[in-house]
Amino acid sequence: MVILNKYKVTDIRKFKRFMFLTVLLISLIAFTSILTLNAYSKDIQQFDYVSVQQGDTLWSIAKGYAGSKDIREVVYNISELNNIHNTPIQPGDIIKIPLN
Repeated sequence: MVILNKYKVTDIRKFKRFMFLTVLLISLIAFTSILTLNAYSKDIQQFDYVSVQQGDTLWSIAKGYAGSKDIREVVYNISELNNIHNTPIQPGDIIKIPLN
């Protein structure tokens, strides 16, 4: 009780209320900052844009971006992102490729 003696607290109830509110406020600030940090640390979707050349297919374009992923999943993601359903791609089309 060094604080009580040093600052001569006369009303212990007010002091306890003050300490409770202080700890609550610090906890709320810490909790809010952690949630904010988690919200901003999410992966932001990144894209690459490819201009379709003569002879390119969606499969051949996806093969270059698949890496270790299943190429069928990459083709599906590209077709969903670009709204390509049962339509052939044409030379000069710009296709958006998800990178992550």
